[in-house]
Parts: sequence; structure tokens; C-alpha cells
Amino acid sequence: MSWTDYSQNVRIRELQEDLSGAYSQMARDRSRMRSELGRIRGTLEQRLDRVSATLDAFIELSDVRATLAMFDNAAITRHRTLQMLDGAALPSLDLEDVHGYWLVPAARGLHALLRDDINQARLRFDEAAGIDLERARYFTALACALTRSEYARTLGESVSADLLPHLPEPGVQLNRGQRALWILTADGSFGDDAREHLLLSTLQLWSAEGVQVPPVDEWSASPGSSSGRSGGRKPSLGTGKLSTGATTQRQAAAAIAHLREQVAKVTALGSEDTPLETLSPDEASSDFLRDTLRLLVEEGSQEEAPLLAQANRLRAVIENSGQEGALPAWTDTVDSVGALLRRDLTSESAPPHRRTFSLMLQRTAVLETAEDLMTRAGAPLPEKAEANFHGVKVNITASGAERRDVERSHQRLRDRSGPEQGKRSAFWVYVSVGAGLFVLSLLTMNGVLWFLTVCTAVASGVTFFAAERERDDAEAMFRNQSRKLDQQVDQAVQDWRRVRTEAEEYAAAARSDLAEVHKLLNP
Repeated sequence: MSWTDYSQNVRIRELQEDLSGAYSQMARDRSRMRSELGRIRGTLEQRLDRVSATLDAFIELSDVRATLAMFDNAAITRHRTLQMLDGAALPSLDLEDVHGYWLVPAARGLHALLRDDINQARLRFDEAAGIDLERARYFTALACALTRSEYARTLGESVSADLLPHLPEPGVQLNRGQRALWILTADGSFGDDAREHLLLSTLQLWSAEGVQVPPVDEWSASPGSSSGRSGGRKPSLGTGKLSTGATTQRQAAAAIAHLREQVAKVTALGSEDTPLETLSPDEASSDFLRDTLRLLVEEGSQEEAPLLAQANRLRAVIENSGQEGALPAWTDTVDSVGALLRRDLTSESAPPHRRTFSLMLQRTAVLETAEDLMTRAGAPLPEKAEANFHGVKVNITASGAERRDVERSHQRLRDRSGPEQGKRSAFWVYVSVGAGLFVLSLLTMNGVLWFLTVCTAVASGVTFFAAERERDDAEAMFRNQSRKLDQQVDQAVQDWRRVRTEAEEYAAAARSDLAEVHKLLNP
């Protein structure tokens, strides 16, 4: 009975353990399912929110479109204008007048411009300016530059001077319209007079207000490898440590050489006789100008502009599945004046006129950078350099190394290469023990003692010769290392002489580069 009870108890415990394991597994599965259900619920809620937002936007857009239906004439005007900007040839332009809408006369002026009727175009553009001066003039400038670039000088010169009399300070953010006028003026699309006016007015304003133009870091940085007159291999002091002054001089000389090359490249662009047809906007600028002009046209009349903005926002919500996004406008900011100046100056793809325009505005900053690099490249090196040999600092001069430091280094080398005293001590121990055993052997005439005495004498001889050999090896190693030390010191002296010679060459090259930069920027 006891064995039967024991077996039943074991079986019951096993069943209880299996049941506990099943409960634990069920708990884990329940927790995982709860987590997955929560994630699915969150995803479904987000999707439902987006669907709801999309439906709401669709319904609201329908109401806005119903209201915009009252502005059919304005919408037709925008449609016809965009057709002409896309290159469509419209034989006639039948547009109804819209009270207070500047685009109607502006569209008529564009149509006249495409028919080469410059006088009619001027009248229509002036009529549009009488309704909304700013927008009409932006439209005139951009439309002329993009459709009839030969008329941009005739109609756009005064426009650029009125809308952009000067560039703001380098830290000010510009909008798309201002940047567009800047591009066209700097590229020469509005003529040399407009370009010179913007340049001089900006320089006068910045000079009067003491504006500091940020340096052109892309030009003042030392290139990856030295080239040109300031090129050469990087000097070193063998096992010693090169003075940081020499490295600074080399980097500054390479940087001012790089600066001179870049200035020469840009000024060479400005000296070329650029054909008139190249003064039209380049491809990248044309895309930017065209987008800006389209945004200006699509803005709508004063009364319908809020409705159009609302309709565009709702359309974006529908297209983005319920999520709102930023809508572009022709008044959006693009970047700061300083950042755009550096981009125009350093970009290889920028048109020549724009690069030279930017260089003249940053002329003072470039000269200051060149002067600073010259100061660093011409900084005198110290008379001494330090080299570390075997833990001893040795002063290196052009005439040679400090003798005391070299002797200390030799002494440190001798201390390190000296023979160990273990074998010499063992020899004297064997001699002492052998002498004692010899005396005892004479007194007792014991054979064992005589045998031990002989063994001790043999051990003493072996130890003596081993100690002598070790001393000779240590002395030979010291002479070898001492010879190498003298060679390293001589090499360090030669390296330091070369460093000082190269430093003089760096300074001379930097002075020549600085004079060339002044000559290029002050023709």
C-alpha cells in the first residue's frame, strides 16, 4: 500500500507540474496576443483617423470648390497664363476683366511680349503694376527672363532696382522672389547697369553698417595634399616629435595656395567676353525661376487666394492619406544671404557672372582670410626642437644636438644595456663555498669533501666564463645601440634643418600667393 501511495503521489506531482507549465504558456500567449491586439488596435485607429480626416477634407474641398466656382474668370486667366509659360502659342487671348486682379493685364502683357509687341507689353505690365505693384513687377521680371530674354534688359532693369535695391545682411533669410531677382541680376540678365547697381548699393550698405561677411571656409581650408608652389612632402624628425609650428606653417601655406588658385579661377571667368545668349538663366536656375513664377501665378486674386490655399491644403491631405504637408509658396524663404553667397562662389556649376558677383561681395572676407593664412604661414619657428631618445629629451638645433642631452641619453642606454649581476654573484658564492670545502678537505682528508670541492671549482669556472661572455655581449650591444643613437641624433639634426628650410620656402610661397591674391582682387 505504501508503494502504491508513493506512485500515485509522484504521478499527481507530475500532473501538477504539467498543469503549471500549461498555465504559464497560456499566460505568455495571452500577454503576446494582448500586445498584438493593442498594436493592431492602434494601427486601426490611426487608419480610421486618416480615413476620417480624408473624408472630412474631401467634403470640405467640395464646399471650397463650390465657392471657387464664382471666380471662373480668374481661374481662366491663370490657366491661359500657365499655358503661355509652358510654351503654348495662343493666337488670341480672350480674357474677362476681373476687378482688382493684377494677373489679367499681366497676362495680356505676356501675350503681347510673345508676339514681339514690346510697346503693348510695357503698357499692359504697367497697368498690372497699378493694381498690385509688387506681384506685377515680379511677374514682369521673371516672365521676361524666361520667355523673351532679349527683352529682360528693357523691362527688367528698373524692376530689379525697385524690388531689390540691395542685398540684406548675410544673416537675413531671403524668400524665393528675392532670390530669383538676385539670380537674374547677378547673371547679367537685366544688363550690366542693374548688376553694377545691386553690387555697389550692397557694398555701400554693408560698409556703412559695418557688416562682417563670413569667411569662405571651403577656400580657406588646407587641401588634402599639398600642391603647387607650396607642395612638398611632410617633414618629420625621425624618432623625435616635430614642432607643431612647422605643421601649421605647411598647412597655412597650402591653404593660401588653394585660395589663390580659386580666386584666379573665378577672376578668369569674369575676364572672358561672355556672349549675350549665355546671360539667359542656366538650366538649374530656370527650374527655380519657373517654379517661383508658377507659384506666383497660382496664388490667385486677393479675394480667392485664401480659398485656393485652403483647397490646396485639403487636396494635399487627400493625396497624403489624411496627413497634412507643407505647401510651397512664392514667398517661402530659401536660405540666408551669407549661405547663398558662399554657394554661388564655390559651386563649379554656377554661371561665371554670378560667381564673380559673389566674389566681389566677399572680397574683403577673402582678403582677410588670405592675410590670416599669411600670418600663420610666416610665423617664425622656434630655435630648438625636442626629440625623445630612450626616454631622454634631446634639444635639437640647426647647429647640432645639445651635447649634455646626448650624453644623458648615452648614460641611460648604458644603464639599460648593462649585464645582469646574477652570474657574477653566483661566481663569488661558488668561490667562497669551494674555499671552505678545500679547507675542510685538508683537515679531514675526506673523499666526499674532496669531490665536492672539485665540483665547486668546476662550477666556479663555468660561472666565471659565462659572466665574462655576458659582459662582452652587453658591451657589444651598448656599442651597437650607441652607434644607432648617434645616427638618429644626426638624422634629427638634418630633419630639423630641412624643416627650417622648408618653413622659409613656405613663408616665401605664402607671401607670393598673398601678393597674387591682392593683384587679382585689386586689378
